[in-house]
Parts: sequence; C-alpha cells; structure tokens
Amino acid sequence: MATLLEDAAIETALASLPGWRREENRLVKDVEVSDDSAEALQDAVGKVADELDHHPLVDRSPGSLRFRLWSHSAGGITQKDVELAARIDQVISGSAQGPAR
Repeated sequence: MATLLEDAAIETALASLPGWRREENRLVKDVEVSDDSAEALQDAVGKVADELDHHPLVDRSPGSLRFRLWSHSAGGITQKDVELAARIDQVISGSAQGPAR
C-alpha cells in the first residue's frame, strides 16, 4: 500500500503544481475547456492514468473539467497522486485553455 504524504510534503508538491489545490484528502484542479475538446482531453488524461495505473475522478460540466486525485487504498494523498497531477498538467498544457475560476 502507498504511504500517505505528510502535510508539509503536500504543500511542497502543490507549490510546483500551478492551479492544483488541496481539498481535505484530495488534490483538485478545475480546467476550462471548450465543450468540443473536453472529451479528447479526458481521453488523453485517461491514457496517462492507465500508464500510471492510477485514475482521477473527473467531473465534467459545461466549459470545464474538475480533476480530483487521491489514493483510495491509502485514504488520502500519496506520491502517486502528485505524479499523476504533474502528468495531467503536461496533457492539459497541450489541450486546455487554462485553469477555471
């Protein structure tokens, strides 16, 4: 089982993940994306998630996607979540218009 990150490690990770924030025991990012490209972005993130064998919860609403990451088996944020957030950012940088709200 993955090890939960301590608060200081999470804050350090968030400093290098623009637009990501902590909500309780999850990393969260809102991304503005046109409705016609939302599915393609979600599919691209899905491929990255498959590579890491770690999947985000994705909420889709008109004009935006919300990514939520946490390690279910550990009950919170682990290094795997930080790695996936960074990979999602790489995908977004080529596909999205920028962070929402």
